[in-house]
Amino acid sequence: MQRAYSVNNVLGAKFNGLDFEGKWLDFIGKPELAKSWIVWGQSGSGKTTFLMMLAKYLSNFERVLYNSLEEGLSMSIQNAYTRAEITSDNKVLLVNEPMAVLNERLLRPKSPRIVFIDSIRYTRFKWRDYEEFCKRHPAKILVWVGHAKGQEPKGALAEDIRYDSFVKIYVEGFRAHATSRYSVDGNTTFDVYEKGALEYWNKVE
Repeated sequence: MQRAYSVNNVLGAKFNGLDFEGKWLDFIGKPELAKSWIVWGQSGSGKTTFLMMLAKYLSNFERVLYNSLEEGLSMSIQNAYTRAEITSDNKVLLVNEPMAVLNERLLRPKSPRIVFIDSIRYTRFKWRDYEEFCKRHPAKILVWVGHAKGQEPKGALAEDIRYDSFVKIYVEGFRAHATSRYSVDGNTTFDVYEKGALEYWNKVE
């Protein structure tokens, strides 16, 4: 039988949160160093650049591991690094590893505690694999990256991960739209490329 928590237990619990500031605080809130996030969007939407901007910001708090299953070391990833202004001063490590290898890496002492998995489709996971992976790494932020079908995550697993995630971010027209359990305002936006976002959304609206 699992433990039941009293009101004092709940209100007195301490969580390892990240002290976000400025536009990132407005966008996401102050997240705990745990749980799944999901980011999805169409090709050409600014998603990869946004992911690198997010990775760069998160690297201010913890080392970040970006598992680029889909692209690996590529010109596209290099260009996204440049647009996000990632430099050697940022604690971002890029790998291209099967999930079994990534799992072993993350079980090592002092392994990175923020992990991007790009993309869900290339993990070859089913729901039970996802659940097991998350259970093995409960004290890490796992950022799962997905494609989009319309404005929804593409694929049954991506849809399930969205429901399970504490931070859900959809990128379209160079603008990221967040629904975060840590945000005071609930639903917020973040422009990846301000001029492009204004041009795109002015046409749409």
